Amino acid sequence: MNKLFSTKFVRMLQSWQPEELKAFDRWLRSPWCNTNKNLVQLFEQLRKYYPGFSGKRLDKEKLFKLILPNGKFSDRRMNNLLSEAYLAAEKFLAFQNLEQNQQLKERLLLQELQRRHLDEWFFKEAQKNIQQLEEKPIKQWEEDLALYQMNRQIYHHPHQVLRLQPGAPTIVKMDQQIDLVYLLEKATIINEMLFRNRILKNEQHEVAEALSRWQAASKDLSHPAIDLYKMRFDYVAEEKLEQYQALRQHFLESYEQLNQKEQKTHLISLINDSMRLIKSGELDVTDCLPLYQLGLNLGILMHQGKLSRNTFTLIVSASNTKGSFDYTQKFIEHYVGHLDESIQTDCAQWAKAHTAYWQKDLEASLDLLQRYRFKIPYLQLISRVLHTQVYFDLFLQ
Repeated sequence: MNKLFSTKFVRMLQSWQPEELKAFDRWLRSPWCNTNKNLVQLFEQLRKYYPGFSGKRLDKEKLFKLILPNGKFSDRRMNNLLSEAYLAAEKFLAFQNLEQNQQLKERLLLQELQRRHLDEWFFKEAQKNIQQLEEKPIKQWEEDLALYQMNRQIYHHPHQVLRLQPGAPTIVKMDQQIDLVYLLEKATIINEMLFRNRILKNEQHEVAEALSRWQAASKDLSHPAIDLYKMRFDYVAEEKLEQYQALRQHFLESYEQLNQKEQKTHLISLINDSMRLIKSGELDVTDCLPLYQLGLNLGILMHQGKLSRNTFTLIVSASNTKGSFDYTQKFIEHYVGHLDESIQTDCAQWAKAHTAYWQKDLEASLDLLQRYRFKIPYLQLISRVLHTQVYFDLFLQ
């Protein structure tokens, strides 16, 4: 591989989206952000090779001559320029993140107002931010944490006016907020440990004591996510079908009251529960379809834009068994492209044959199975099972 294209700066650029490259270009051209004009030239030359950054026509010496035609090339000088460009890229990413993180911007502003002893502005800005967050019906976990941090910053301000208020309302809010943040995050950790205990043979986390403390601390607290965790921990302890069904129903009813993090956490847990119950024969495969459809909408079923083979075949099976053929067709068309390229054709062919079978078009299903040679062992296996089902149904007819 070309050594130039394996540098940290180029690898960083390769991970960016086109709109980020445009923003970085503006960043480098701003005297407030960058004072080295050579970085602009460096970026302009390298940008021509985005996104692949491949080829042997450009090396460090040729790139140096394009940037500094009258300069004397040295490997060290070129490396220093690339290192400086990488540091500029790091600063750009941090700035971009700050622009998108409202809570972080507000917290930094409050710190500056306090540091400069602009107390009137500090208290006014802090109270405004707190009120805005408190009025939100659904808070992200970062916002719950931000509420605690702002109340804490106000209470421990050198000016004692709020600490001397009757009833200490600020410290009461701090206490309530830290309890909520702790219980939500601790429940997530306990839930993950319980899941790992269940599926990984070489791990056994001791959670009994932590769970007991959590249950005692959450006893008098009512919150949609906390209530779900209480039901989940009860279900994990006994694993009764009725408990699973009640937990699932409560999740679907309270889904809109949860923030995105809690939606994903509880949905993943329910999907894992449903798969275990399907394998044990306590639950029908069609029962998991609504959960998988919700998982597709939230994006939790895909890793780096890819859908797994098992998830694809399970959704097709569940949808066809349920008779939702319109949904199956739309699902195949949209998601077959999200499978690994090596299995896309196999999966699409099997899915069409499976759909034809459940639509009672046995001849079409048989034709699809016989005309195509499956390459992937897993698809060979399930296509043979489907083949046998088609022949058996034809025999009965």
